[in-house]
Amino acid sequence: MKISSIELIPVMLPYKAPVSDAWGLYDSVRYSIVRVTGESGLKGYGEVSLAWFGGVHDLCREAQREWVPRLIGLDTSQITYINSVLDECCTFSRRSLLVKAGIEMAVWDLLGRERGLAVYDMLGGRVRNRIALTGAVAMLPPEEMVAQAREAVDAGYRELKVKVGLEEKKDLDTVSRIRAAVPDDIRLRVDANMAWKDRKTARRMMDALYGYGVEIVEQPLDYRDLEGMAWLRNNTPCRILIDEGIWDWRDAARHVLAGAADLFHVYICEAGGIQGARRIFDVGGAFGTGCTIGSMPEAVVGACAAAHVAAAMPNLSVYPSDIRGFTVFAEDVATSAMKVRNGCLELPEGPGLGFEMDEEKLEALRADRS
Repeated sequence: MKISSIELIPVMLPYKAPVSDAWGLYDSVRYSIVRVTGESGLKGYGEVSLAWFGGVHDLCREAQREWVPRLIGLDTSQITYINSVLDECCTFSRRSLLVKAGIEMAVWDLLGRERGLAVYDMLGGRVRNRIALTGAVAMLPPEEMVAQAREAVDAGYRELKVKVGLEEKKDLDTVSRIRAAVPDDIRLRVDANMAWKDRKTARRMMDALYGYGVEIVEQPLDYRDLEGMAWLRNNTPCRILIDEGIWDWRDAARHVLAGAADLFHVYICEAGGIQGARRIFDVGGAFGTGCTIGSMPEAVVGACAAAHVAAAMPNLSVYPSDIRGFTVFAEDVATSAMKVRNGCLELPEGPGLGFEMDEEKLEALRADRS
């Protein structure tokens, strides 16, 4: 089916409670929904998720003006060619990849609805029925972080992901308190979001955190410091999970060649979409580097796309992924049968990406309403 129209619709999605990390505190987020309509009138939807960057609506306005005319009339079955056209539009800034991802996932969604197939079936079929997830512990006062950790364990999560990176002493004290507050068989990882400024600081912190049972450290150093990451792999007992440093397969290859990663944290949005994410998994699989899936956090549409990739990739790591961001929003534009139960994500069902768009809610949450 040929594409007859593409609309990039700016939205504001409110969080249930403010979300925090080493970069700031957020009570809502600017996203965009991509609506692709086929010549029969059938629609597919994607999501542009840029939680930690400004300017998403400006990027989407530019894409509406400059990119969309190049895609009208293409057939939805031409996913590879559509990706190549979109790649030509993404040369100015890496943030453009997130707009590309929203358009590409909308085409996948439309193609699946046309064919009556789930996207994971079009990716070769699912190899698992549910996805293990981390339980989130946000950057809050220590007593609130301990309470979040207990709540996550009570909800069935078997591994906790703790945000760190502002104050070393506070971070160590908080992780120590969390370790004492949860059962010994609950695994811990921390996410530093590049906050440690040099390898010696990172090593000191990682050695201390390992003493509290932290097995994985996410992005301990600046994403450009591959040499420092490789040094940490050789001089600390923790596994290094690369987040900000992995956008596409080229980044993955650079980290492999530098010996700088134990695990890749793959974002469908940053990879430029489903096909781009799959290519990172392919690099990881070729070199024995495990892959988990991260979250911006995506809302329902983007989370469904992440779930389909996770379901179909044979080398998804045994370590948990982060596809739980959709649970933090007070309002959303789509609904799905996808649920988080006992620390695991149950896969979406149905054709395409497996959600239902609420057009009335989409209109109500538009950011460009006069």
